Amino acid sequence: MAESDSFQGVITKGVGGIYTVWFRDCGEYKYAQCAARGILRHTGIKPAIGDRVSIMPSGDPDVEYVITEIGERLSFIERPPVANLSIMLLTFSVTEPAPDLTLLDKMLLVCSLRNIRPVIIFTKSDLNRDDSEMLCSVYTKAGYYVLVSSPQKPLTKSDLKDIIGDGIAAFAGPSGVGKSTLCNSLLGFDLMETGEVSAKIKRGRHTTRHVELHEFFDGFICDTPGFTSLSLEDQGVDYRDVLSGFPEITAIATGCRFDDCSHRKEDGCVVRKALEEGIIDQGRYERYTGFYTELYDNRNNYKHRRKL
Repeated sequence: MAESDSFQGVITKGVGGIYTVWFRDCGEYKYAQCAARGILRHTGIKPAIGDRVSIMPSGDPDVEYVITEIGERLSFIERPPVANLSIMLLTFSVTEPAPDLTLLDKMLLVCSLRNIRPVIIFTKSDLNRDDSEMLCSVYTKAGYYVLVSSPQKPLTKSDLKDIIGDGIAAFAGPSGVGKSTLCNSLLGFDLMETGEVSAKIKRGRHTTRHVELHEFFDGFICDTPGFTSLSLEDQGVDYRDVLSGFPEITAIATGCRFDDCSHRKEDGCVVRKALEEGIIDQGRYERYTGFYTELYDNRNNYKHRRKL
């Protein structure tokens, strides 16, 4: 088949081995149903939402196009599998449910290691303005871009247009914080189901069923299923990587006189001094040391078990 029959596109949806690909043909943007060419199985890479792919007519009237090549991925997250994410919209409520800052800081760390820019969104800011201001202050001082949203002043398309640009952005965070409601509002139609927070357990019920990219100005946007836990070890994070998820600590750690300082208990550590002086947030520091210690101990326990 002629090279001129090949098109470049982006996978926006995948169900049962059939992929929806957004592509341009003769100046028009179209969507095509595609199967993956068998030769791709030998690469060990399964097509994922967000993949930039080459497609060609298949000659099959049931599935008219076939994916012939998958482009190099700039980033990738495993759960749910999404490729080439440029922005992660980490969405947490100020209250109801209470923000799980351990989960938030884990996600920030994973973003730093996956070449994904994190943007923090705190929802329900109207329910506790003091906590909202405190959370915004902590994470803004840490170097992150923070947005707030409430029913009285929800985020608008213009708030995110320049942030997302021509990239791919995904909402991520726990259930019940308003991710799907916010995503529906930005896209202009009810794309995902929305649920209420359980009165008994104070957590959101899972409502998003699958991941699908949708056009958002020059880029794409999607929602992801809510979750309540994240294992750094399962994400392949090493204890030596933890500092990259804490830019405010990293900035001070460069002045530490110990090259191998863990910034946990060493005497004369500049990070611990900054903590005592109130320069570093106590909660953020405790989560840094908690992640470091857990991963360090797990690694040493694994090495010990291998020797037995």
